This record gives sequence, C-alpha cells and structure tokens, in this order.
Amino acid sequence: MDVGSLFSAIRQHHELAAMSYIDLSRFLRYASLLKDDIIQPQPHTVSIMAAPDILPPSITNFLSDVVAISPESVDALWDITKDLAWVLPTVDEARADEENVFRLYGHQRGITSHTLYPPTKQCTNPECSAWQLGTVLKKEEQHQAVVFTHANGAHPAWSVHLKCRQCHTNYHNNYSVKDGIRTYYGGMPAYIQVAEHQFVQRELVMHWMNLMQIAVSVTNCAHLYNIAQPHCDVYDNDNDIPWQFNSSLTTAEVWDSFTLLALLDDHDQQHVQLQVPHGGEQKDRYTTVMREHTERIIIHGHEELPHACDGCLRIFNMPDSTLARTEVVTDGVTVGCPCCGVPRCKNPLKNNRHRFCSVDPDHKKLEMTCAVEGCNRPVTHDSKSGKYRKACDDPVHVKMEGANVESLRSGKSKTQRQKIAKLNNAMSSLDPPQLPADSTMALPIQDGDEWYEHDAQTGAVRLVQPAVMTSTGVLDTQPEMSHHAVDCQSKDTPPKLKAIFRRQRTNNEQLVVHPCGVINGRGTMYHHEAVSNVLVMIEQLYSLPRACKPQHLIYDSNCNVLWEVLNRRIKFFDGMGMCVDAFHHKNKHKASDTFCRDRCNMKAYPELLDDDGKYYFNSSIAEQTNVWFGAFHNICREMTPVRYDFFLDEMIKRRNRITVHTLRAQGRHPHHPHLMS
Repeated sequence: MDVGSLFSAIRQHHELAAMSYIDLSRFLRYASLLKDDIIQPQPHTVSIMAAPDILPPSITNFLSDVVAISPESVDALWDITKDLAWVLPTVDEARADEENVFRLYGHQRGITSHTLYPPTKQCTNPECSAWQLGTVLKKEEQHQAVVFTHANGAHPAWSVHLKCRQCHTNYHNNYSVKDGIRTYYGGMPAYIQVAEHQFVQRELVMHWMNLMQIAVSVTNCAHLYNIAQPHCDVYDNDNDIPWQFNSSLTTAEVWDSFTLLALLDDHDQQHVQLQVPHGGEQKDRYTTVMREHTERIIIHGHEELPHACDGCLRIFNMPDSTLARTEVVTDGVTVGCPCCGVPRCKNPLKNNRHRFCSVDPDHKKLEMTCAVEGCNRPVTHDSKSGKYRKACDDPVHVKMEGANVESLRSGKSKTQRQKIAKLNNAMSSLDPPQLPADSTMALPIQDGDEWYEHDAQTGAVRLVQPAVMTSTGVLDTQPEMSHHAVDCQSKDTPPKLKAIFRRQRTNNEQLVVHPCGVINGRGTMYHHEAVSNVLVMIEQLYSLPRACKPQHLIYDSNCNVLWEVLNRRIKFFDGMGMCVDAFHHKNKHKASDTFCRDRCNMKAYPELLDDDGKYYFNSSIAEQTNVWFGAFHNICREMTPVRYDFFLDEMIKRRNRITVHTLRAQGRHPHHPHLMS
C-alpha cells in the first residue's frame, strides 16, 4: 500500500482522521510486535503468511487503550493497515538495518547512528553576555569516537563540542570546560565519557558494577566484553573509510567508567556538581575527589549507618522498661593493599613497588638500609644486575636475600599465600570436626614478614614461612616466654632472623554488620587485629552524628575485648553487652574459661533468645559477609590506598542497597529511625 492510498482510506473514517501521526505509528509498531499473539487464536484454516482479517478481543482492547480510540475504530484501522503491519521488521531487524544504512551511506559523509552533542544548545554561564541574550551555540568541533553499548557491542560515533564565543566555555556531552576545570552536568548521562574518544553506555557500566559485586575484576570485565560482544572492529565495508578507533575495550576504560559513574551518583545524591581538573593524566584526574569521598564517609559514615529493620531491631520488655534492642556483629577479613613496612605507619606509598613511605624521611631512608631487622648498614650495589640490593655486604644477609629471590621465582610462596588467605577466610565456616587441631596456628597472610634460619656450622640459610597470626582479635601485649624456655629452644633450633625484603600489606579489614546483613562500617587494620584497635573503631563509628549506638556487640574475641574495656574503664561501652558469637563460643573458646562463659555467653541475655530459647539474631552474619568481602582480596591487592578505599566503600554501598531492597521485599520495613538528642 502506498502512502496516498493509506491516508485516503484513513480520511474516510471520522475518528481515524483525527488521529495524530504518532498514534498511527504506535498502532503499527505494537500490532507488528503482537503478530504471534494475533495469529495463535485464529482457526487452523487461516494462513500464517498473511494478516488475518479479525483481531482477538484482547488485542483489540489493548490497542484501543494504547492509541486512545474506540474498539470499533481499532478494527477499522486494522482492516486498512494489516498488510503493512504484517511486514514491518522486528526490533532487531530494524536496528541491524539502521546500522547498515549508516555504515553504507552515512560514515563517508560524517554521519553515524550515535552523534553525541552537549545537552544544552545555549551557554549556561550566567555571567556571559551570550547567556543573557539567549544566543545559540554554533561554534563546533567534532571528533571521531567509539561508543561501547551494553547489547550491541562497539559502534562508531561522532563527539561534538560546542564553544561559547563570549566566555570561551567548551561544552561536551558529559561536562563543560572553563579555566581548566571540568564541570559535569547534573544527573546520570546516557553515555559515560571515559577518554577523549571513548564512551560507555550507562547500562553497561551498571552491569560491570553488578559483576564486581560478585568479585569479577576490572580486567575480567574488559576481557568478557571483548569476547562476548559482537564486533566489527568499528571498520566499515570496502566502500567506506576505516574508522579511527577500533572496538577493543581496555581495563583502564572499565575502571574509569566505574569511578566516574560512582562519583556522579554520589554527587547527584549530594545535590552538587562534580568538578575535576581538565588537564593532566587521566589516571590522576579523579584522585582528589575519590579521597574526598572517603573522608566524607569517615566523617559522616555510610548511607546505611543509621539503618534499622525488623531483622536487626527487636522490641523487648526489659526490667528497666527498655524496649528497643539492637545488636551488631564485627569480624576481620583478609583483604589488604600495599602499605609502609614500618608498623602502624598509615602514610601512603609513593609507588606500590616501594616497601616504605616517602612522607616520613626516616622511613624513606629504610629503602637504602639493609632489610634485615636490627642491621642499620647501607645496601650494596649488585654489579651483575646493576641494581641496588636490599641487603648489606654481610654474607649471611646476602644469602637471605638470595633465598627470598629464589622463593619468588619458584612460585611456591605466592601460591601458598593465596591458599592460606582463602583458608583464613573460610575458617569460621568449617564444621567442628574439620577444624585444625591447633586452632591458634599462625598463618602467613602478608607479603612482608619473612623469617630465616641460619646454620652457623654449615653457613646455610633457609627461608621459613612467616609467622603472622590470622585475622582474629588479640591483646596488644602477649605473655612472654620464660627465660628457660627461650634457652631450651635455642639449643635445639637454629636462630631465626627477620627481614623485610618484600612489601608489607595492611593486615585486614574489619566489618561491622547488622544481623540483617546491612554493613554499618569498615575499618582498616594496618598491623594486626588488636582488640584495642577494634574498640577504637567501634567507638568512632557509633559516635558519629547519624549513628545509633547498639545495645550488643558480638565478636569472636569479645572476652579479650571485655577485659580491655574493664581494665581501661572505657565509659563508651557501659551498658553494652559483649558476647562471643554462638559458633566460636561453643567450638573455639575453652569451657574452663569462667570469665568468657559467664560474661560473654549470648544465652545469658534473654533479649538475644527467642521464645524457644534459640538465638533470635544471626550472630555469624559477619563471617558470612566476609565470604563475600574476602573475594575482593586478589582484586585489591595492587590498588593504591585512595583507589582501594574508594572501591571497597562503593562495593559496600551497593551491597547495602541490594540488601535493603531485599529486606523491603520481605516486609522487614528497613528505615532510618529518628535520632534522639
């Protein structure tokens, strides 16, 4: 049917003649989408090759509501347009045809299916005369670009910049540039500009964020996209010119898209515009705002800090008439990033390959000092490699460094560290019969501590696996061995020497979790999971203005914590119950420890038990959350401190959003209760 005949037939019907072209187009599109639903109820004698004469009643009523005409008019319009609707291409066919048309006839003329203009066509600077006059921006620059889409792979595109002739503000698709400052527009753009000529569709970035929630690394996100998505290498056919950029996605582009979308989301929630330097290297552009993001979380806490719901808040009548009872559970997990080798130093490394920070001059000097503990002699120069050693000219120290290098070449050390890190994270989930006989065994989970045995008679030096305790709360001061025990040990075993040839890493991350699964906060333990550090973290976290102080703190080493609180008389924890979680109290703590049995047993608190005497709250939620959080160990191990904190905080925020959504769907009424002054 030609256009003239189509409109001539429509004009014969009074109601159809008043239809808009948009409604006519919608009628044809939805009728075409419903072809299978239209043909299925027809008698078996009706051919599937041609449009049937009669629509099913449900389809008629549906189209009547879509285009706002009577069912009788729907039947009349179907009679006119049925042959046209029956041959319309599907959505996928139309999309493929569109891309092919642009490829055949558009690219050589500078026309693509994706042309990314600024969202404004007028200058938005209120101090500019062009804004006051409402002048349209006409000075433009255009560049070839590549758009990475979620469902259809990479596509060629044009990126168009509009420049104001008066104030010289340059408007791009995502942001404007003036005086060297890049100011992003409000909201979330449909395409995220991750480089000068590369854009990523917002839905694709959100898909990567979801994959990162299950510990898919940035590298694997890029690799998966390059394998799975349809590719044309953004090169055209023989009759067209090749595009300037290919369709390969890089790891840096995935990370920058993640960072930028997270920052835009955060600034949108704060109702402020994101501003970053326009010049400089891309890898450094967002460092300052990422650091500010982390600092704001430290000062104000995560967005779910004041969380409460039916899964973590219990209404319980206490003898003192207290009603609401809440608890939080905390535990450490082996996730860390490179840090200064000096214990308790929190200064960032200038380079992740360094062993000591450059902020403290005394620490910086250690890079050129012998790595063996107790030796202050300068390192020597290796004439073969032309590089500086990490040991002095002492033959024993040189052999120690050689043993360290040999262990790295063998790959045994790295493999063992990875296995032990996984074991450390899984310890709490083992059934009692599977636990090692010695539950206090030392596990090497860091790169830094290395012990060596030196046989004075033979001169042999042997690397011993480092004795670093697992992520379990310990007292700051441990009981010392008797002098007699030390003497006996020295007779039977060679003396051990300690060195720091390798990089040190932060010991673990301490999570504070509600029984419902919402994470309240996170803290980095630099040296070890000392209970004093845990107490400081808890006090700081629940002293924030938006925080609600819990009535119970559950922790696998709470007997040590409670001793610390009583000895130091810390007022903040007055009235707060401190119990060991049910699993560790039953399987890991001695029954003969009367202090732990009497003061740290959850069964001693009726508000923590249900009517049947079972535990009301899930006291193992921290260990269960650590299974998820510990999967980030290998992803984060080479991140800089700024990127490390930003990434983990973003993962926590997005997991909390998923958890809150699930709690709401379960009818547990997640909310932020009003804080009482």
